[in-house]
Amino acid sequence: MSELDMTAVYGMHDALRREVIQLSRLTVRLGQDPRRDLRWRRFKQSLRRHFAAEDQALWPPLRRSLAHRADRLTLLEALEAEHAALEELIDAIDELHADTEAGLGGLGDLTDSLVTGLTGHLKHEEDTALPLIGQTLTARQWARFTRLHTRPAGLDRWSATP
Repeated sequence: MSELDMTAVYGMHDALRREVIQLSRLTVRLGQDPRRDLRWRRFKQSLRRHFAAEDQALWPPLRRSLAHRADRLTLLEALEAEHAALEELIDAIDELHADTEAGLGGLGDLTDSLVTGLTGHLKHEEDTALPLIGQTLTARQWARFTRLHTRPAGLDRWSATP
């Protein structure tokens, strides 16, 4: 069992799940464009901050510690590929023109895909990566991630664009 306190990560995962589902409901059930909602910008910023903290403070020390375990490195590559796919979905949502009925329908399809992709990714992290992190990272490495992960938005070095 890990001695690392992962409360903040599980809390962030729960918040991301809740928000992406709410945004999808706005689009699919109410026929609204979520991009016009402040929640969309905040959701994107939160998700990107979460990914950036993982990219900066989790994956590099894990790669170093697991360099001799190709099977574990494959897991990290899969998680990074999931990040990239989710970023592509967000970009596609932002770029879609919703000024036609077909555009709004496409927006609903994309937000559904984002819900499916993100919830699957978060479960994948919780089921495979977090136990591995608990077995591999030191308390100091975890503390660095937690600092980056919970840093107030105005202090981001990687501040994501709205």
